[in-house]
Amino acid sequence: MLATLLLLASAAAPATELGDGASVRLLVPDVWLYVSERASDHVAANSLVVSLPGGPLLVDPPWGDAQTDKVLDWAHKALGRPVAGAVSTHSHEDRTGGVAALRKRGIPVGALQLTVERTRADGKPAPDALFSSGAFSDPRGFEAFFPGAGHAPDTIVVWFPQQRVLFGGCLVKAEESADLGYVGEADLGRWPAAIAAVRARYPEAAIVVPGHGAPGTRRALERTLELLAAKVKAAP
Repeated sequence: MLATLLLLASAAAPATELGDGASVRLLVPDVWLYVSERASDHVAANSLVVSLPGGPLLVDPPWGDAQTDKVLDWAHKALGRPVAGAVSTHSHEDRTGGVAALRKRGIPVGALQLTVERTRADGKPAPDALFSSGAFSDPRGFEAFFPGAGHAPDTIVVWFPQQRVLFGGCLVKAEESADLGYVGEADLGRWPAAIAAVRARYPEAAIVVPGHGAPGTRRALERTLELLAAKVKAAP
């Protein structure tokens, strides 16, 4: 019931258009959904801005420096404080594309050690390592968790216990998703176990935010498992 009420409230919150396919809207108090589009094909990706003690946290600097600058400028103006830190949930462009923009402003950005290694191997600006396995708990009020390989070898999720918001990133598909999307670096064999680990660790999640598509409830985890089962069944 609480999850349904929170989703109804967030759905009613109007989005603020920032231009170039970017928008931001309030999900729950202190948590904003930032949606940005890749310029080349208009594929939309989700990021979060969460107001925490010590300053706002950006989860996933998006497609590139321009889109990242948009959300940083918005946060500073709307929240009255500059973004104080960021987390990237894996090494793909929609999660690390704006690292250079963060570096230019002196904003620290952290990630799984494997994400750092993979981003550097691609010759791109890389985050700093927060942890190499298991979970990382930040005293400001969030936890980053590596449940194992899934959409990519290095996908993590970020949990905000006070707000009961779980950012699933690209490990989690939206409830309305018809397929798994890009699986070029996916580990289809381990992905179900990663989802099971997330489901077991965060039973109190009221809102689950996927990497792409509309935020939902824990039903998004179930939908991801359904899509994985269908993918395996359809394999030759």
